[in-house]
Amino acid sequence: MLAVGVVTSASAFSLWGPAETWQTQDLDYGIRYLPFIPITDATIFDVLGRGDLGGADYVELGGTKDLGDGARQDTPVITYAFDSTFLNFFGTQGVAAVNSAFAIFNALPKASTANLAKFLTQGNEQINYTAQALRMLDIKSTVMWIIAEHLGLIGETHTYDLRERTPELSTQNAGSCGFDYTVLQRNYDPVTYDVSDYVNGTLLTYQIGDLCPGLAVGDAMEQSLNPGLPPFSAVATKEGLQVGGYYLGITRDDMGGLKYLYRHNRYVNEGLDTNALVSMSLTSAWAPVGTNEIIGSSGIANFAGLLGGVEKVTFVQTPYQSLYTTNYTPRTYKYAINAVINGALRTVNVARTVSAPDIIFTAGDLVEPGPDNFEIAVERNNPSGNFITSGQATSPGGLVDPNVITPVVLSPGLIIVLNDDGPIYYNTSFIGGSGFLDQGNSIEQGFIWGSFNGTTNAPIAFPNGTSIEGLEAQVLNSGLTTTLSSPYSPVGIITNGTSTTGSATQ
Repeated sequence: MLAVGVVTSASAFSLWGPAETWQTQDLDYGIRYLPFIPITDATIFDVLGRGDLGGADYVELGGTKDLGDGARQDTPVITYAFDSTFLNFFGTQGVAAVNSAFAIFNALPKASTANLAKFLTQGNEQINYTAQALRMLDIKSTVMWIIAEHLGLIGETHTYDLRERTPELSTQNAGSCGFDYTVLQRNYDPVTYDVSDYVNGTLLTYQIGDLCPGLAVGDAMEQSLNPGLPPFSAVATKEGLQVGGYYLGITRDDMGGLKYLYRHNRYVNEGLDTNALVSMSLTSAWAPVGTNEIIGSSGIANFAGLLGGVEKVTFVQTPYQSLYTTNYTPRTYKYAINAVINGALRTVNVARTVSAPDIIFTAGDLVEPGPDNFEIAVERNNPSGNFITSGQATSPGGLVDPNVITPVVLSPGLIIVLNDDGPIYYNTSFIGGSGFLDQGNSIEQGFIWGSFNGTTNAPIAFPNGTSIEGLEAQVLNSGLTTTLSSPYSPVGIITNGTSTTGSATQ
């Protein structure tokens, strides 16, 4: 007799993309601000109390997706920069912290060749206990989960999702808080692509929570079934980042999701962004699929078709708005991408011109108004939308598939806003009593930004005067060349042998 064993998968990832029509606020999607829910040490970005990061932006700009519907980038180079508000508050050490986050992603292997066994499962998030005691939030790790989302991943809080939340029809529960729930499971093994209950070796289950009658919000909340293992380990899970916590890199299942999305032989109906031109012979018998606008002989704009993955996305820092200028020199990046055109596999050449940074880091006031004020750590400001629809390819059924994440989240503009309020104390006055109104009796101190790791070096707190002084010295000693004769003219800078009027870029 042969004994047939079933091997249970111990890893999985979840995908991010445009919100579906059923992903509504009552199912815990897109909730921005709930004024009567006070800040706690556990969390404020998830109304049902998951995670440990007090003060993160919990707005979900999309939703969880089925395996074949996840969104991704289709450009291999994404630019980023810092504006003057960020530089004024965080200085050179803040820039270095953000750069260290991008360096981790830039060092990743190509999707098709990635060996998942080389990535950590447990232990990727370490704790700096000095930073934890000071309630510090690590800039590098915060930026890492934003990048993971921007590449198309969403975390373990979407292993299980409510699909429906409908009032019970029984007479007993009519008009009360009795509901019937339908739960979806959207968590996929990175090797077999089967549905899985595991993430990075942790077995998960769910417990439905509901805020009725206070709020019409319910959710399937993930819980760990492995004693001693935290419920959240993936970098893509923003709820997993703790005060005082820092990431060593991305986890196996983060890389598994990127491997699935970006491998060259995953072909998806999608369109390039409006900054990209595809060059090909316009008289060729094979023409691109989709609605295209031909711009002379220089290339095709709004190109769309059945495109393969770009294998790897590299993030490049570019000069932008320093303390003394707003000039930006456009850059053109050229690359090739596989496409299936009229049933044949082709390679098309793409030239993408960036007239402003794709991602801009800024700093601003993120204290929310309301009866129970709280501060948000980071906000992704994107009124222009997150997914490419212009020139979008259609499926055989004629449906638009907006499954490409816009590389330019807001351009020109500010997309990732980090809170610059500094330390905040929370006080309250109860009705009929004196309350807690002095600093010593404050309910809780909010977080402060920090940069730290596992070395014996003291954590860096922001704002940091030394860092800002270093930035000023860097600008003043940069060796700028004046090309204009007027003593009142702005300083000129030389870019590729051409003099450009304006102030010095960072």
